[in-house]
Amino acid sequence: MKKNTQKTLLALLLILGGVGFLIMKGVSDTGVYYRTVAEIIEDGLPRQRGVRVSGSVLPGTIDYDQQRLLLRFTVRDTEQEDKTMQVLYRGVRPDAFREEAEVILEGRLDGAGQTFVAETLLAKCPSKYESEVRRQ
Repeated sequence: MKKNTQKTLLALLLILGGVGFLIMKGVSDTGVYYRTVAEIIEDGLPRQRGVRVSGSVLPGTIDYDQQRLLLRFTVRDTEQEDKTMQVLYRGVRPDAFREEAEVILEGRLDGAGQTFVAETLLAKCPSKYESEVRRQ
């Protein structure tokens, strides 16, 4: 191979390697992992790592401050109902959010590791078709 061709190939490989490294680094730093409430309670979480959690809202635990847009509630694991976790969410309360609603939370544990601070709160809408099937 000619010397110029070798230099060009080497430069191209270095550039591709650098781009690949940056992509992998970006994905690993911003990736969100899925965990259950029970897994978070038993294993904990790195405080800086984002996580997605699903569960159901425990009845009697909803406290919403409409002026400050501050929502506090307790979510329980769907499989192990004795496993619960306190949640703090700042934002508008979703219309479908109510007691026993299935929710998906995205966020991280607070500094003390006691409360899950949710940046995103999605509430599953009850399906009218599910209730019709149950009636039959």
